[in-house]
Amino acid sequence: MTLNEYTEALEKCMLSQLGFFSEFYVSEERIKQLIVEKNWPELDRELSEIQKCAEKIEKAEAERSKIYQAMKIYCGGEPIESFYAFVSRYCPEKSESLTHLYRQLKVSVIKVKTLTMRIDAYLGTVTSAVKKILDEAFPMRKGTIYDSKGLNRTVSSPPLVLDRQL
Repeated sequence: MTLNEYTEALEKCMLSQLGFFSEFYVSEERIKQLIVEKNWPELDRELSEIQKCAEKIEKAEAERSKIYQAMKIYCGGEPIESFYAFVSRYCPEKSESLTHLYRQLKVSVIKVKTLTMRIDAYLGTVTSAVKKILDEAFPMRKGTIYDSKGLNRTVSSPPLVLDRQL
């Protein structure tokens, strides 16, 4: 392959990866909404869809990395050279396009991480609230569980009973 062919392949791969990240973000927004709506059956379906999208992202990232490493070998680039420095040195005609795509990928990753942290914070708040409600409703509950013979049984963490309608 020539450098132009590598550059075209890298650009195409980055564009497809951006599309996958957009799909992932939309799916994660839908998951957030389904959690708030407490639509558990639809949530299960959406979780399986987002898993497929994550696999696409993983494959695209592996392909992007493979193309980039092949480009570096082809050009004899230094192993510690940053993406921006490499592209500006060896691909000046496509430098602007590739650096723009790379920045967009970074922003997409940050958006997905932020949304994931928001979902995590929401679930943590809900879990904490339910735990406090249960502690207030059953103050004498000490986490003791009994087996079928009526003997005390220890558990690694206290059981949590959650009404799906809460």
